Amino acid sequence: MSVLPSIRSRTIDRGSPRPDWRRPHLVALTALTAYSTGVGWQAQAVSYPLFRAVAPEDFLAYHAQYNEAIPLVVIVPGFLSFLACAAFPWTRPADVPRGLAGVVAGSGLVSLVSTVAWAIPRHDRLDRIGQDEATIASLIDANLVRSLALTAGAVALVVATSRSGRPSRITSSIR
Repeated sequence: MSVLPSIRSRTIDRGSPRPDWRRPHLVALTALTAYSTGVGWQAQAVSYPLFRAVAPEDFLAYHAQYNEAIPLVVIVPGFLSFLACAAFPWTRPADVPRGLAGVVAGSGLVSLVSTVAWAIPRHDRLDRIGQDEATIASLIDANLVRSLALTAGAVALVVATSRSGRPSRITSSIR
């Protein structure tokens, strides 16, 4: 007797067997968003404030090295998190409340917009003009918005993950 069919598929919506990918997706999204949240707070407390400590004549080279170092550890996971959070209302497990999914989606959208419309243009400006206090301050503000949004999304995802898969009181009373 094989246990494999019970692991590979579950009955979802109208009794049709389909792979149950939503719970692993939730767990992975929670981990990815927690990671991106940590990166955001590290940038808030360390990376961006240190832009001010670089000698003005060295800043363009420093910022170019910074830009080369971040794609795999910051940019790729960040954008994956932003987009997956924004899509979460459509990928959430059925037992995750819509309100929590809305918080997660909102966090992804706010993070995406604050990055594309605010943070990236500030980095581009630093690439063009070099070290500039007002631009660094604005970059830190943009990152604060993104980090707060990611934090809200990560908290909502932790709550969703901790509740998902557990029988609810309503389900338990029916059985």
